[in-house]
Amino acid sequence: MDGDATMPHATLLEAVSSADEQVVRDAPAAPAAGEETLRATRFVLVTVGDTCYAVTEPFVTELRRVPKVTRVPQAPPWLRGVTNLRGDVLSVVDMRAFLGLESIPIDTQRLVVVRLLDQEFSTGLLVDAVDRIVTLDLDSIRPPASPLYGPMAPFLTGVCAVDQRLIAVLDLGQLLRSPDIRQFDDRKEDASCETR
Repeated sequence: MDGDATMPHATLLEAVSSADEQVVRDAPAAPAAGEETLRATRFVLVTVGDTCYAVTEPFVTELRRVPKVTRVPQAPPWLRGVTNLRGDVLSVVDMRAFLGLESIPIDTQRLVVVRLLDQEFSTGLLVDAVDRIVTLDLDSIRPPASPLYGPMAPFLTGVCAVDQRLIAVLDLGQLLRSPDIRQFDDRKEDASCETR
């Protein structure tokens, strides 16, 4: 037993100080600096069709209205074309077409400019809407209750709920490295030379 607990205190100040020291000794250890940030991450929520996707914020460099897009010949329907963004030629991927959904007018969509964190690779993703930025506890992201199918299935890391809405968490790094997205790396450079 602590000597302070059995010994009477001469003044009220000593008693309060002793009690404060005891509380500090008995308090659970605080999480290490940075531990909390590893458990919670910021995501940009975007909507494509009826589905809301969460994209890790560091991948997103810009959210904007859709600029003029130049079509690329012999490209799949989901590659809407290329655009000039402050001197950089950027591929524009229509996520509705990528998912096999009916197209909507481009002027109603939003462009999410995304990049790989470890490579010089950026592209623009056309989405129906950019909802907001949220902070999610990584422990709240769970595997889906049933198997996922469709073009986005290989790029989903799990699901979570935000305001009672089911959100699909997208592994954007895996999507941007996929053979579908990267198949035009060389052609994109050739197209940029043609449009100048």
